[in-house]
Amino acid sequence: MPRLRVQLSDLYDDEPAARALAAAAGAHGVYVVNALAAGEGDGFVLRADGAPRAVAWCGPRGNLVVVCESRYEAALTTALLDGIERERLVWRIVMGPTPVVDGLRDRLPGKPLVHRDQLYFCGDRTLAAALRGVAVRPAEAADRDGLVQATLLLNQSDLNIQPARVDRRWLRDTVDERIRDGVTWVAGPPAGIWCKLDIGSDGPAGRVIEGVFTFAERRGQGLAAALVAACLAVAPGQVTLHVSAQNHAAQRAYARAGMRPAGGCRLLLSG
Repeated sequence: MPRLRVQLSDLYDDEPAARALAAAAGAHGVYVVNALAAGEGDGFVLRADGAPRAVAWCGPRGNLVVVCESRYEAALTTALLDGIERERLVWRIVMGPTPVVDGLRDRLPGKPLVHRDQLYFCGDRTLAAALRGVAVRPAEAADRDGLVQATLLLNQSDLNIQPARVDRRWLRDTVDERIRDGVTWVAGPPAGIWCKLDIGSDGPAGRVIEGVFTFAERRGQGLAAALVAACLAVAPGQVTLHVSAQNHAAQRAYARAGMRPAGGCRLLLSG
């Protein structure tokens, strides 16, 4: 491929192009489409020979999503990496094409906590499985301690973040905010939850499920599948989530809930 002339434009100055690129990326672009609609985050559009070919969006929690037309991934990797540095996008976790994410890994000063492939799953109310026998509900104030513990254990098992590294005040405030906003769902009695999930993004591209976790003593009972299915059943549109390509148990649960594979990406969590 001949050398491309590249140019960066501000994410919101070039919003129609950013939105179109993210929408065309399917499940991988849901965060970006929703964030643009809400005016959240920062980033840029990368144009090659005058046409928009990639977008980098960075959210307030340090989550960076890079979307690039597949046939341009290799050709634009260096320009994307340089653009992320030039625009001073401060990220902690990144999801994107393998060449770009691996390039960011090579530029890290130390060893990352996580560097792996993720799979996307999608579904909607028409696909929701009728899983009975498990009552699910929005989280309430009495669930706070259980949700804090669930988050710490999930971070440790899935992201290699040790509990001692997590600011407890920040975590409690985050849990309280999610309870107030009604974006955390649980199974189990108040102050004794068995399983939980969070709605991490909601907007015109649909909802994104995050943070699915079942306590060890309650695994094997279909709780995660039931909780995800309940979210699908009431969703006004598409529901998306992503999971480690190696987490086969979680993938089976999402399939039982009615979700279907929808592509993948590379994930990197800095140390």
